[in-house]
Formats: sequence, structure tokens, C-alpha cells
Amino acid sequence: MLRAAFLVVSALTTGVSLGRKAITTAVNRKKKKIIHQAALDARERIRGHAEEYLRQSITTFVKSVFIKALLLIGAWLGYRLGLYSHSVFSAVIVVLIAVFLLRDAIVTFPTARLVLSKLREYSWRPRKAIGETVAALVFKQVLEEAEAIETGRTTRIILSLAGHKMDDVTREIAEEVANIARDTSWQDLRPFMLAAAGKFVTLSVLYSVFVYVLVHTG
Repeated sequence: MLRAAFLVVSALTTGVSLGRKAITTAVNRKKKKIIHQAALDARERIRGHAEEYLRQSITTFVKSVFIKALLLIGAWLGYRLGLYSHSVFSAVIVVLIAVFLLRDAIVTFPTARLVLSKLREYSWRPRKAIGETVAALVFKQVLEEAEAIETGRTTRIILSLAGHKMDDVTREIAEEVANIARDTSWQDLRPFMLAAAGKFVTLSVLYSVFVYVLVHTG
């Protein structure tokens, strides 16, 4: 009798063990799929934000340059029409450029301060600073989105049988996605950074040439 009872208990325990192993395997497989998809979504989001930020920045910069050019042309026309002397024209140009420089400094100060603080925080290594900053943002976003999802009783039971807790799984997914974002952020953002630098340099050179020609024809 005891031997038969022992065999029954042993068989039941083995069945539960095999069942848990299968559930754990399925949960881990599902978790990998979620991490992979979340990482793809995060990379697309990063590139989308970078593209939108670049578009807005270029648009704002072009508008600013256009307004500056109009003001300088207005000052030049006033001198050409004989409304004031060359010395007044020179003084107006100097004041306008000083105002432009002050305005640009005020506008760019918050961004420049953030960039410098991040660079200083990560030992002046741009690649690491970008990676860590993006990883922190992605981790926060993934964690918030995962916590907002309602989990049913069945899901919690399955996770419990697999030896997991929902909070732990959520945090693990967020950490894995953040790690992927950290490793891929540089290659994702580099094209946008190079494009932004190229466009800003080109526009700045054209604007500088315009100012030079305008001043020397005055």
C-alpha cells in the first residue's frame, strides 16, 4: 500500500514538474517575443522623434534666418534711400547683429545646458551620453506602458506557476528593451545628427555670406 501510494505521489509530482517546465518555457518564449517587438517599436519611436525634432528645428532656424535677413535688408534699403547716413547704417547693423546673437543665446541655452550636463555626467563621451539618455527614456516609457496594461487572473496564475511575478516580468522587459536601445541609439540617431549638423552649417554659412555682402555694399 505504502509503495503504491508513493508511486502515485511521485507520478503526480512529476506531472506538475513537467507542466511547470512547459509553462516556464512558454512564458520565456513569449517574453522574448515581447522584448523583441518592444525594442523594434522603441527604435522606430526614437527615429520618429529624431526626425520630427530635426524637421521642427530646421523650420524654426529657417524662419529665424529669414526674419533676420528681412531686418538687415530693411536697414540696407533705408540707407540706400537716403533716410540716414552710413554711420547710422553701420550702427543699426551692429545693434541688429548683437540682438540676433543675444536672442540665439537665450533660445539655445536650455538645450546647450542639457547637452553639456549629460556630456559631463558621462565623462565627455557623446556616444555613451546619448546611449544612456535614450536608455533611461525608453526604460521609463516601456515600464509606464506595461504597468498600464490590465492583466487578468489567468495571466497572473500562469506567471505564478512559471515562477514569475508580474512586476518582475514587467521590469525585466523594460530593462532588456532599454539595453537594446542603449546599444542601438547611436546608429539610429547618427544619420539625423549628421543631417542636422550639415543643414545648420550650410544655412549658417549662407547667412554669414549674405551679411558680409550686405555690409560691404552698404
